[in-house]
Amino acid sequence: METRASYVVVGVFVFAMFAAGMGFVVWLGKVELDRDVSTYVIEFEEQVTGLSVGSPVRYRGIPVGQVTDIAIDPDNIEIIRVRMELDGKVPIKRDVYGVLESQGLTGVGYIQLAGGSNDAPLLAARPGDDVPVLESRSSVLQEVAQAAPEIASQLVVLVNRANQLLNDGNRASIENTLKNLESVSAILANRSTEIEEIIENAHTTMLVLDHTVSQVSGDIAVMSEEISQTMATARGTVSAVDAEIAVVSVDLRNTLQSVSKASGEAASLISENREAVNDFAVTGLYELTEFLVEGRQLMSDLDRLVRQVEADPARILFGNRQKGVETDR
Repeated sequence: METRASYVVVGVFVFAMFAAGMGFVVWLGKVELDRDVSTYVIEFEEQVTGLSVGSPVRYRGIPVGQVTDIAIDPDNIEIIRVRMELDGKVPIKRDVYGVLESQGLTGVGYIQLAGGSNDAPLLAARPGDDVPVLESRSSVLQEVAQAAPEIASQLVVLVNRANQLLNDGNRASIENTLKNLESVSAILANRSTEIEEIIENAHTTMLVLDHTVSQVSGDIAVMSEEISQTMATARGTVSAVDAEIAVVSVDLRNTLQSVSKASGEAASLISENREAVNDFAVTGLYELTEFLVEGRQLMSDLDRLVRQVEADPARILFGNRQKGVETDR
């Protein structure tokens, strides 16, 4: 009876465990069936080393799905198509792009989704595609990996040049240079007192020079003040001269206007008396010339008479009382 009872307990326990396992499987399957997922494809033109089926997909660091398939595009072998399932609640906009990243130093890859803006429309499948296709971009690690061969070759060249630079002759020259520097430093250490004196003298010279510069600056300031006063006086003088020139200009303008007016009047007068002027030029001018000649002769005779009266006034009343030859003065 005890043996038969133990078998019953074991059978009941096994049956309970089996039922619990079936219930867990049914619950898990229900959860997976109830999950809303969306399928997307992202195309890479570079290597996808480290990426495998089941690798996580993250959107700004948050897990949103996983990779379900990796294959080469049969129409273009330079493109690798990575199919992934994402949570249907995550809005994938048209400006979202994918980057292949690596987890630390393990080399395990995953896809990082970035970008996206509120105003952008949702990503839709292109004509001829069954699922939407995301744009891919190169990550920093991929750029470094692609540039690694070139960097390695440049490092090799740099090492070769360093070896050429550090040959036996150059090492000997560097050693001699270091020895010379050591000798110079020893000499400087032995003459530190003299160097201190030189520095002190230079400091004193700088103080004297600073004082001299200050005095010169003061003299320049005084000179500048005097020049400013002189310029002010000159500006006043120039202003006064300008005022006088303005007055003279006004007077000269008035004079020229008067001369112009007189010239106009003379021209009018000559025009009105043209016949009389012509008669004067023909006959009157000759008569005027004769009149002037006779007047000059008369003035000469009067002058002679005046000199005689001044020399001998009595001669006018009593005549010439001296006998002799009469001469004309």
